[in-house]
Amino acid sequence: MRDGLRQQTGERIRLATGPFLWWSFAILALTGELALWAAIHRQARGFPAGLRLAWLIGYTPRTVFLAFVLASLLTVVVDVLVKMLVDLPMRRWLVPRNDREDDAYQGFGFHLGPTEQVLDEVPARMLARPRSLPGTLVLTDRRVWFFPSAWDAEPWSSPRDQVRSATVAPPSGFLSKLLRGLPPQIHLDPGPQAEPSSEFERFADPDSRSDPRVKFVLAEPGRVRSWFVATLPRASRKG
Repeated sequence: MRDGLRQQTGERIRLATGPFLWWSFAILALTGELALWAAIHRQARGFPAGLRLAWLIGYTPRTVFLAFVLASLLTVVVDVLVKMLVDLPMRRWLVPRNDREDDAYQGFGFHLGPTEQVLDEVPARMLARPRSLPGTLVLTDRRVWFFPSAWDAEPWSSPRDQVRSATVAPPSGFLSKLLRGLPPQIHLDPGPQAEPSSEFERFADPDSRSDPRVKFVLAEPGRVRSWFVATLPRASRKG
């Protein structure tokens, strides 16, 4: 089951071992030096300052070496924990369950037009602070839809040819500096004819109302972006 989920969600989430190792080493080395100086200052009280400084310099290489060994061991342990406790839960989070139990396109078929045809669909989450909305992004021959997984939630949609931009944004924030393989976001500028769902309006971040883009996080953002390559203006195809 894990192998199938890994194929569906792409790259594994892992620790950025280089930055984590050097940050850990710097913190441990600095802490060790401060502890060493405190011990020398306490135990060599009354000795000349030059002698105490010589002791500090003499013991520093051993302190630095010990800090590097501890940082290396810590990096190995944290890397294993990230693979065990972060990677698989994140993959499952990116493929949300759908409560719409229905043979006709998982319960959203009745929202489509009489001759509207589904071309592709992918699990996704709409980013609407303070939480994300699990559901399915659906491409038809007329519109792009987002159907929340909850059966009683209203969908969001926009005419396919009205989408003005579709860009893939890399993950940001502190975690992106320590973890590799975090899922990027895809930002869609749906144009003025988009039909926002009541759930999105309810949970949307008030500070982002001036930003027309609708943001999703999913395992295959490039796949969704490819839906619009033929219809986007050339200037909007980058990213």
